[in-house]
Amino acid sequence: MGFENAVEKDKSAENGLFEEDIQIDLGEKGLLIIEVKGINGTSKDAECSQIHKIKHRRCKERNKFDVFALYIVNNEKNIEPLKRTIPPFNEIQIKDAINDERGLLSTWQLFNLYFNIENGFITKEQARNYLLKFGLINFIPDLIDLGKPDKFYKSNTVVCLKINNLEIKVGDYLIYELDGRYYKEKIMEIQENKESKQMVYNGSFGFKLSNKIPNVKQLYFENKK
Repeated sequence: MGFENAVEKDKSAENGLFEEDIQIDLGEKGLLIIEVKGINGTSKDAECSQIHKIKHRRCKERNKFDVFALYIVNNEKNIEPLKRTIPPFNEIQIKDAINDERGLLSTWQLFNLYFNIENGFITKEQARNYLLKFGLINFIPDLIDLGKPDKFYKSNTVVCLKINNLEIKVGDYLIYELDGRYYKEKIMEIQENKESKQMVYNGSFGFKLSNKIPNVKQLYFENKK
């Protein structure tokens, strides 16, 4: 993600006090402290909130309220990822994290984040900023929501979609999300009533893609602003 000052803290108890696992100096923004845990089930409330106690300790040491706290869990580590509880936090745990001003995150999200950064959907700077948010953290790319596709044809290589006030042309990409990861397919041809178009703006069109896509319920387009 581009952090320059990440330190692995001593995980053992010191004077009966637990330390954070990772500490990241954010410079003028402050300090990010992270608790990392791998468990077979899902987290108990006390496990989610342990990092909050350390946050108060660090604030007192620094005499500043510029400490960000994050809890990362590898939940149900004995189960393959897509069969795990997603997200691995209940509503009360998420609400408490918002009230306490701390973040919650899973290793499955980090795994998918790596590919979303590599494939250009999220920048490292955006990812770093997301880690400072409260409650359940979601790494959401800056995309335009095109809504639900009308139909799929030709083994899902053609998708019918209604466009509202958006310029889309041959050579652009349609984007979709699957299990937390984003993918894109190039638009090879656009048709309206069997007539080929190079660029469209308003209406219902058929988009022929470079490869087939799953029967997704949502499609996206790159935000070119």
